[in-house]
Amino acid sequence: MIHIGIAEDQALIRESLAIVLNLEYDLQVVWTATTGIEAIRRMEQTPADLILMDLRMPDMDGVAAIRRIRDSHPNALSIVLTTFHQEEWLMEAIHAGAKACLMKEVPPDLLISAIRSIVSRRWQPAEWSSEWRKYAPDIQFRVRTVAATVPPGGEMETLTGRDVDILRKLCLGATNKEIASELNLGEGTVKNYVSNLYAKLGVRHRAEAVKQARERGLW
Repeated sequence: MIHIGIAEDQALIRESLAIVLNLEYDLQVVWTATTGIEAIRRMEQTPADLILMDLRMPDMDGVAAIRRIRDSHPNALSIVLTTFHQEEWLMEAIHAGAKACLMKEVPPDLLISAIRSIVSRRWQPAEWSSEWRKYAPDIQFRVRTVAATVPPGGEMETLTGRDVDILRKLCLGATNKEIASELNLGEGTVKNYVSNLYAKLGVRHRAEAVKQARERGLW
């Protein structure tokens, strides 16, 4: 059973979420809160596996609440639900430890799928369909990609979506020829992509690239 906490100052949204989630066989809402401070207190009383956190609430905002909760519950997971598209706020939420930022109009089935994927550590935002992306501000994916691709002690280097696709196929053991066939590219083009990918990661060969992918959460 996945135990969930909901921190949301709008009663209609808060109570509707609780009703919808409690209908699922493997989800149980164990507490609700209307402010960040109340969420911290409720988390101390009844720890949850994952918190649905509003970004803007009275007394204490969602970002500050996530930081405070993670100080005492390092394994606590959180999804930010928001109506705001301000990139600086979303970046703060991701840096605070939120696993995802979703718009409040996200359909219930997509939210439930996100909850299950995050709790089971199968969260792969780069593989989201265009339908999902309508409810997930793009900044969070750019932030994660940049953070995940900084070589130790090196400059910050951004991987493109194509880079990530190729890196994951390298992790699966695919040859350049197989990657070219799967992506409808020429084998020479794939070799160039792989060389550029190694340069961005600061590695010399496939084994090091796979190691980097695992260490940085890309695989």
